[in-house]
Amino acid sequence: MNRACLIVFIPLLFMLSCHSDKDKSNAKTQSINKAWRKVPDSWINRALRFNYGKVDTTLLHEFANFIKPDTLNNPHTEHVDPNYGLIFNCISVDLDGDQQNELVCLVGWDVYSPYLAVLKQINGAWYLIYKEEIDTFYNSPTIYVANSYSREKTFYLRRVYDHGSGIYIDGYSFYKLDNNQVYKCLDIVNDAHIEGWGLFINQSVKSDFEFDGDSDDALSVNYTYNFFPGSIYPSDYSWDGHEDKPLINGEETAYYIYDSKKHKYKLDIPSYENKATDLTAEKIACFGDFGDDSLFVKAYRRQIDTVIKIGTPWQKKLLRKYLLLAQKSKTVRTEILEEKASAGGTKFYGPKK
Repeated sequence: MNRACLIVFIPLLFMLSCHSDKDKSNAKTQSINKAWRKVPDSWINRALRFNYGKVDTTLLHEFANFIKPDTLNNPHTEHVDPNYGLIFNCISVDLDGDQQNELVCLVGWDVYSPYLAVLKQINGAWYLIYKEEIDTFYNSPTIYVANSYSREKTFYLRRVYDHGSGIYIDGYSFYKLDNNQVYKCLDIVNDAHIEGWGLFINQSVKSDFEFDGDSDDALSVNYTYNFFPGSIYPSDYSWDGHEDKPLINGEETAYYIYDSKKHKYKLDIPSYENKATDLTAEKIACFGDFGDDSLFVKAYRRQIDTVIKIGTPWQKKLLRKYLLLAQKSKTVRTEILEEKASAGGTKFYGPKK
């Protein structure tokens, strides 16, 4: 190569190198969502070094400051111990497979109403990119991370939706972090039961689940369910039920496969499954929808008809009566309840006269 060519080639090589470095730099820069809250590195470092050996409200107070004007719910402001019931619990884990850990936290002044918080380092700075209040009703909350068959690992927790005398429903919420956004990708019922409350049909549902860790980003959920009559006899009280006399019951497994485009675990029903007992989306919806008899009859009609054909005389008589009543009302009731009194946030109900 002669000297003239060398003089031209070296600056060209330098410009190409600079252009390449500039492209790499631009590729690493990510857009910042205005809704995110910037979190000081000092807070992150202290959270990572938190030793769980003593109550430390400093981290919580600082967290409450940098989410303003949002607030952390604090039902214990009048408690004699100002630190009563607080929770601060974080795990450091790579959720989205980008080779750097995120911080997933349960924080709050009330251990039974904590906040799920996800913090991520973006462009060298830390941001709070997700925050959600969770009700756990007298149970300590726990964050789980599943080694799902996916670059984006699924994390989940249990939450309570409703509770009271003769009524309770909780479930698990599943999340993923993808492209700096947290998605709630599935909710399933864990324990749902209602007995009494003036409903003709009562229910008890429980589930357990397992992730498929070797071939698909999927999980199977096994549901055990029992739909039984409420207070149907003249001698029954409004809160009575007859769980030992099932009308429709069973144990079935549902499969959910992750749809990365919609960021959802979708119910997967093979085409060959068409038996009356196989679970459908409508049947599963009944597990968490107390008193929706229109939905229940539509979802379980084939099983209801089967029991009317081959069930006991008692089952046949009761289901025929139920179907007649369900034609007239979305919710079939044996009694109408009304609020009778309340104390300390608790409401008391009785039959409407």
